[in-house]
Amino acid sequence: MEYQVQMVYEQQDVAALVRTLDFRRRPEKNLRMARKIGYPIFGILLLAVGISVIGGTLSMGVFAPITILTLVISLACLLGGVALLRRADTKGMERRSWAKYPNKGMTVTYTFYPDRFEEEDEVSGRNEFQYLSIKSANEDEGHFFLFTSSNAAHMLRKDSFVCGDPATFAAFLRKKAAVTTDLVE
Repeated sequence: MEYQVQMVYEQQDVAALVRTLDFRRRPEKNLRMARKIGYPIFGILLLAVGISVIGGTLSMGVFAPITILTLVISLACLLGGVALLRRADTKGMERRSWAKYPNKGMTVTYTFYPDRFEEEDEVSGRNEFQYLSIKSANEDEGHFFLFTSSNAAHMLRKDSFVCGDPATFAAFLRKKAAVTTDLVE
């Protein structure tokens, strides 16, 4: 055994994973900032357009086929506005992800051997993985995220290493899994 991590996932761990997934989808810093500003603005604009068109249509009292089309378009604007506002709400997304997370309070143990690593928990038991199953890796100030697909990751909290030094873990991954650990900003 070269490294071992034993931890209980907490809300801040799931929040860190949500931020990492968001970072991976939009690695360009300027695009992330534009999204952070643009989504709420365009969301509010779409809501305003939808509400004003519906209000104008209902106040005129004229109902024709074009009115129905206008109402459908207005409804699409309202739904789009709500979707943009929800997408811009990172904190809300973190809370929703934690609420849906099924393994609250469960101890998870990761053990890293020279030829493989294992994940063990109370529900799934012991699962074995080859290092080549790690497609990419990210790191923030408190975690390592080992991705086996674009949106599935093993989360390792740095303060939960019971064997091995987290400072040398990125080099270990580079050697065993042939991946570099990209820093999440």
